[in-house]
Formats: sequence, C-alpha cells, structure tokens
Amino acid sequence: MDMLFTAEQEAIAGLCAASACPADQPVTDAVRCVVVDFNRFDPEHVPWHRRRMELILKVPALHAHSTLRYREWRDVVADFAATRLGVAADELLPQTVAYSALGVAVASYEYWLAHPHEVLCEVLDRALHGLSKGLV
Repeated sequence: MDMLFTAEQEAIAGLCAASACPADQPVTDAVRCVVVDFNRFDPEHVPWHRRRMELILKVPALHAHSTLRYREWRDVVADFAATRLGVAADELLPQTVAYSALGVAVASYEYWLAHPHEVLCEVLDRALHGLSKGLV
C-alpha cells in the first residue's frame, strides 16, 4: 500500500521549507502556491499520477489507508501555516487551514479524475483560490 503514497510527507515538507513565498503573503495564498507546486508533474508522469489517484480514491482499502497519510499531510501544512502565523501548529487556525486545504485538494483530485481534459494544477489553483476568497 505504501508504494502508492511514496514519500509525500517529506516532499511537501521540503516544498514548504523551501517555499519562496513572500513573508507578507496571506497564509492561504502561500498554502495554495505550495500545494500547486507540489502537484506539478512532467507531462509524461500525468497518466501514472492519474491512475495512482484513481486507486487511492476509489479502492476502499487504499482510501481507508489514505486517512493515515492525510494526517501526515495536514500536519505538514499546519506547521507551515503556524510558522507563518507565529503560533503553535496545534492551535485552531493552523489546523483549520490544514483541514481546509486537504478538503479542497481531495475535491480537486476527484474533479480532475472526472474531467480528464482538465490540468490538475489549474484545478487546484482555482479551488484553493476560491478557498482563500471565502468560496464565493
């Protein structure tokens, strides 16, 4: 099972640490930039990534296992948000940012799988931009 999840936590943590987001950039915009960058793939890897996400989101055992990985992903995003906000990662706002970003990411993946003509990074960017603007 873990083969499908590779080293995602380390990869997104590395992106967060190396983020070139300006210090005065709003947290939700910075998270959007990091999540979109994390999901950039060379065009030849897109079919593999699409298949991987289909398995993770549609095979019940893999979907159940993904909840463990989602927690790791949320922890990294909460740490990133907390650092930018100057608060602890377990405080409400960084946790809210992390849970919201994950929900938007999963919704974006499901949308992308259902609309194969769409580009994943563009879908994520639109959805996370909507989150930062209050969804309306």
